[in-house]
Amino acid sequence: MAVVGCTNPGAVNYNGSADTENFSCKYLFKANDQCHLFTDVQPVDIVDRSFTLSYSAKDQSWVYHHDYAPDMYLHIREQLYTAHNNAIYKHNDGPAGVYYSTTPKSFFIDVVFTAEQDILLECVLWVSEFLNTNSTDSRFITLSHISIWNSTQHSGRVPVSQIWNSLGYDNARRTKGEWVFDDFRDALKENAGDFLTNIFNNFSVDPTKIDPTGTWYSNGLIEDKWITVRFEFDNSVSGKLVLHDTAAQVIKTNR
Repeated sequence: MAVVGCTNPGAVNYNGSADTENFSCKYLFKANDQCHLFTDVQPVDIVDRSFTLSYSAKDQSWVYHHDYAPDMYLHIREQLYTAHNNAIYKHNDGPAGVYYSTTPKSFFIDVVFTAEQDILLECVLWVSEFLNTNSTDSRFITLSHISIWNSTQHSGRVPVSQIWNSLGYDNARRTKGEWVFDDFRDALKENAGDFLTNIFNNFSVDPTKIDPTGTWYSNGLIEDKWITVRFEFDNSVSGKLVLHDTAAQVIKTNR
């Protein structure tokens, strides 16, 4: 007489003596560092850590991280659509930074400056132009936030509106503004430890690691062999910000 049961060795209820499969196999998987039977896990136990990456065929690498996670992609020759929660969304259309909700999300680019020895960051420079909805240039609209960090320091997320008077501006070209920013210091608590969040939180600074009582003259200058500058535009103003160029002015140090 044939012995029926689960014949898959990878299943929890594997029956080594069974010679006929009865499709009763149960499998374990890990959620929140705990093993569960596939049929036993409740939705509340599952943390969604989905994210989206864009691939550049030209650079042959993953180049952009997005914090939206569609259920399905639909692509035609000249347009990308995604499905999410039983709705279809058209990409690269409508208000910038708005997807799957009515709240605009920030757009940012992280630029890493490196050297073979320690460098001290004196100022950050960028060239940008802002085109409003009728495609005319608005001279005095630029990035909304600047963040600067290295292996042990972080400036915090600095709103440009709060340091407007310290910005240097030169409208050397008809439509492109050249900006200079030097109002930054290390804002971390002493011995802050790990201060960046993970990829699911855009590698932003952990707010509990920032010292709100620090003053500019008591906080350290930004200095390391590498420095990351985040150029951010929060899409709170209707239009399109074009970031043409970025640079950093540094001096070599012997820390």
